[in-house]
Amino acid sequence: MLHWVRLSKYCELSGETPDAVSGRLRAGKWLRDIHARQPEGSSGLWVNLRAVNDWAEGKLPAQMHGQAVGKS
Repeated sequence: MLHWVRLSKYCELSGETPDAVSGRLRAGKWLRDIHARQPEGSSGLWVNLRAVNDWAEGKLPAQMHGQAVGKS
């Protein structure tokens, strides 16, 4: 199974819009390089389906475990 898909494929699968994805990234609900990223040499954004499924289930990304929420 693929873990990273182009934004257009994610939108096709989920029924969401590119604007919804951009809004989550701007609001910090999704994290760059965890939920979505633009790989070097790519002209567009890619979405991590595994991380998005975890987000939908209310799970923190593995990189954030042990960190205080809302603190840097």
